[in-house]
Amino acid sequence: MSDGNHTARNRDLDDRVEISEFVERFYRDLSQDERFHPYFAGIDWNAHTLTLVDFWTKNLLGSDDYDGDADQVIEAHRPMNAERPFDAALFDRWLELLYQTLDEGWSGPKTTLARRRGHGIAWAMANRLSGLNIGTDRSDS
Repeated sequence: MSDGNHTARNRDLDDRVEISEFVERFYRDLSQDERFHPYFAGIDWNAHTLTLVDFWTKNLLGSDDYDGDADQVIEAHRPMNAERPFDAALFDRWLELLYQTLDEGWSGPKTTLARRRGHGIAWAMANRLSGLNIGTDRSDS
């Protein structure tokens, strides 16, 4: 969870450096949250962080660094869901941490896009993997 000591960047997520900082903060907080511990066991964080930076860079800047698509991301999480089913509270917590990380560090059009894309990712994953509708879009708040 956030320790509240993050330095606000006063920037937008408009380059790979900012996106990398966002990914590192977000997934550090996510991995330390007790709800997510079981899902992160055995993760190679160096490799996974690079993949996540590529993923978010593609989604926010249109970069070609990431080869996958949304279907592949969802399918990559299917085995975890089969072993330990995702529930609405897990998706809500993921979004809460996403929004908190963004709010603590960035603002601007790409940051707003990250909120929207994050909500879309969570909604699609909840719907396809668990048959859940995680609620209204809070991405503009």
